[in-house]
Amino acid sequence: MTTSHLSRRFDARASRYDNRLTAFIGECELRCIRPLVPPGSAVLDYGCGTGRTTLDHLRRNCTVTAYDFSAKMLAVAEAKARQADFDAEFVTDATRLLGRTWAIVTCIGVLDYYPDPVPLLQTLRQHLAPGGRLVVTYPNALSPLGWLYALVSRLTIPALPRTPGSARQVAVCAGLWVTSLRYAFPALPPLGLTLVLALSQIGEASDQCQSCLQPEM
Repeated sequence: MTTSHLSRRFDARASRYDNRLTAFIGECELRCIRPLVPPGSAVLDYGCGTGRTTLDHLRRNCTVTAYDFSAKMLAVAEAKARQADFDAEFVTDATRLLGRTWAIVTCIGVLDYYPDPVPLLQTLRQHLAPGGRLVVTYPNALSPLGWLYALVSRLTIPALPRTPGSARQVAVCAGLWVTSLRYAFPALPPLGLTLVLALSQIGEASDQCQSCLQPEM
């Protein structure tokens, strides 16, 4: 599925994306993410969707740039921030991010949809300031909830679960290493629906790392 196709799919879902179940699961994920994002950090929230993670960063006094390729999802996030009287930069043109770096980059619920996450991880790595931290999530292929989510997602936008080992492999292929691995909903290894990973740079990765390209099933 191409980026433009994904953008159209998310645009179509923007007005009904938020619901009580996703809010509850999202809060469980945020409990794992918060310790990885120090209050007051400069943050790029890449793929911010309707703004759950962005608003959580703002509540913790972070300076936030929120990016999403879905203009309609981004508009919902911006309206929420404005209603809460928060000031953030909202961006739907990725060229406005070129050459810029942040201490923290979060990419939550985005890599779910990428059969090959390496190119996107490499892009995110370029936005990390020296010593910066990238926080990403995947559906957990070791969790029955992860596979239930993948099954239900076929009705809208198919998601691809990954095992912790697969997530570590693709990180290395993108020139990143895992400094923290947490589980959410429940916070119980290895059964949590969501893998929450903190990543740091390790330099350039091999272009020949073909074993990283497919999710483990």
